[in-house]
Amino acid sequence: AERVGGDGAVLRDTLTGESLEVHAAAVVNAAGVWADQVDPSIELRPSRGTHLVFDAAAFGGLTAALTVPVAGTVGRFIFALPAPHGRVYLGLTDEDAPGPVPDEPRPTETEIDFLLDTVNTVLRIPLTHTDIRGSYAGLRPLLRTAGDSTADISREHAVLTAPSGLVTVVGGKLTTYRKMAQDAVDAAVARARLSAGPCRTRNLPLAGAVAGAARDRLAAPQLLIERYGADAPAVVALTAANPDLAVPVAPGADVLAAEFLWSLEQEGALDAGDLLDRRTRIGLVPADRAAALAAAEAAVAAAV
Repeated sequence: AERVGGDGAVLRDTLTGESLEVHAAAVVNAAGVWADQVDPSIELRPSRGTHLVFDAAAFGGLTAALTVPVAGTVGRFIFALPAPHGRVYLGLTDEDAPGPVPDEPRPTETEIDFLLDTVNTVLRIPLTHTDIRGSYAGLRPLLRTAGDSTADISREHAVLTAPSGLVTVVGGKLTTYRKMAQDAVDAAVARARLSAGPCRTRNLPLAGAVAGAARDRLAAPQLLIERYGADAPAVVALTAANPDLAVPVAPGADVLAAEFLWSLEQEGALDAGDLLDRRTRIGLVPADRAAALAAAEAAVAAAV
């Protein structure tokens, strides 16, 4: 916001530079680990979670989730999960992350060693640092409590309403994001005494959702069906219209140029980082990211 006054605010689009004056009966603060900067009346205790990325071959071609208990704890585990592009994601850590909130959290050597040491308790051939292809981390917006460990803080989400009427939603997990949104919107509707029907999110299918039997009838390669569900035939249709889109975005990659175009046209991608890091997730392995970067930049330039 460039300027706030009364019940209105002037917002500036940092991508286009355009400004827009808006008036809202209710405002929801869903700023994650920055939520306490929007509403200083709440206190957060961010927790960092780190994942490591491996080739599936390092796990002997893992095809099912591997759950490993953390030694000396009760009810704590790490997980090795098969992932797209022939990879395995290994996580998750839970470390206190005080201080200024970074735009891009980074795994620490301590976390990396913890994950390797823990998973190696159940592997016949131990993993080493040289097996790691990539890594990434995120911060959980946990409400501050008196506890010593962020692992002991509840993962239940909280919806808080400030005296000003600002509704803040923090905590929670990706697996409960719809319930979080429902509770936050319900709180905002109630606070502003707005008219609204009952929430319908419980019955709305996700994009690409498809029932089991119908899935077998989709006219698309299995790999695309796994990624796009009912939308897979539409991705295939892009390659039929333009054969150049049927080629991989880099030698040996299992992502087609059509998938970049789909992300730009249908999934709100705006730049190469969106395509590589947040849509296809090729970018989680630096070497793969470098190989596909030119194709991503070309796709963005062509879409402008």
